[in-house]
Amino acid sequence: MTGWLVNQTRNLARVFQSEERNELNDDHIALAQAHREWLAAREFFEEATDPDLVEYAILSLKAAEKRYVYLWKKIRAGKD
Repeated sequence: MTGWLVNQTRNLARVFQSEERNELNDDHIALAQAHREWLAAREFFEEATDPDLVEYAILSLKAAEKRYVYLWKKIRAGKD
């Protein structure tokens, strides 16, 4: 059992240390980052009170949402 766990850990370490990163993994990382940015933009929008900042927050929120949806569709299209 211990040998199996050691082998699995080594294999996982090779994946993360490999310079040839899997494009699919990179897309999933980008999607997760885009989701965090979208949530941050939404939180900023909810906190903004100045009219200029509200306008900026709306534009940022729309951009973050579009980026997230784009990456989500890209990943989904790659699975088909």
